[in-house]
Amino acid sequence: MRVLRKFSEEYKLEVVREIERCGSVTAVERAIGIQRSLLYRWYKKVRGREWVGEQKVGAAGQENGGGGEGPAGKSVLRPWKRFSDEFKAAVVREVEGGKSVPEIARTLGLDKATVYNWYKASSGQAKRGPQAETETLEELQVKLREREIRKGREDEQRLAEERAEAARVLEMIADPLEWLQRHTETRDSHWREARALSPYRPFPEKPYFRPLAEAFQAEPVLFVEKSRDMMMSWLFVGLFTHAAMTIEGIEVLFQSQKEEKAFELVKYAKTLYERQKPEVRKAYPPARSLRQMADGELEFAHGSRIVGIPGGGDQIRSYHPWGLFMDEAAFMPEAGEAYDHAVPVCQKIVVISSAGPGWFADFVNS
Repeated sequence: MRVLRKFSEEYKLEVVREIERCGSVTAVERAIGIQRSLLYRWYKKVRGREWVGEQKVGAAGQENGGGGEGPAGKSVLRPWKRFSDEFKAAVVREVEGGKSVPEIARTLGLDKATVYNWYKASSGQAKRGPQAETETLEELQVKLREREIRKGREDEQRLAEERAEAARVLEMIADPLEWLQRHTETRDSHWREARALSPYRPFPEKPYFRPLAEAFQAEPVLFVEKSRDMMMSWLFVGLFTHAAMTIEGIEVLFQSQKEEKAFELVKYAKTLYERQKPEVRKAYPPARSLRQMADGELEFAHGSRIVGIPGGGDQIRSYHPWGLFMDEAAFMPEAGEAYDHAVPVCQKIVVISSAGPGWFADFVNS
């Protein structure tokens, strides 16, 4: 409901004097927010004649000792606000962002027509006369509604694209071995000898990779004998990397006889992560830049991480791992003790080694 404002005769007289002082009814209208038609009636009532323009006003102002100033020599009207181009641009951006003009005008204490005029000026529309003002406001409202509809359609399209990308990512990571062989790359340190154009290439396809990958997913504990050319270490590093990347909040340990060897395994995991498809990296971001991570760590934003540790029976006690990958266990004197510490806490353990006497050979043979 609109509240009618009442004005005293003294205030009306001061407004008329202000009109005569500045010579513009429009300027006073903008300054005090009172319609021109009402200002014209006040002028006619106070001066007994119609407002006819600047020349007559000047004479009238002198006749009436005007100048538009009250007894204290100051105008009773609030000053006509001036706004910077930056402020106007910010208001226009609010309109373009979807906020209604009346809401913006109320919030900032502005006249609706002022906001519409700023919007028209920013969009390059031609200025129109007073008779077309109502039509212009209606046109702008229609334009803003059309923009909201268009923005809604764009949002729907963007959401559909995001859903399609999420579906593609799920398809890429559904099978760990497929992810390794189709959607990321490994680094070949002998690429120059092979006369390759780049050190990076798809993970190779060996006939025994598939049954090993299936066993990795199905069994909680795997012991695998290997030879140097079988690429067993790289296969299981890849499978554990896939697990850490796609499962939230788990910890995976890579253990080898020496710390630098364990760190080398983690470095290979970082390569697999960095060389994979961009949409998968986007879906599973790292906790921070890979360059900012320690040599023996790979951390993900969802809380999972891979840590490289040296051989030793008590090394695992400092962690609470979901998974453990022990490489070359036959050459770790305390491999059996480390394994015993891991069994109560780990859900996935893989122990591999080339031939060698000791705990690993005894365990496999038994």
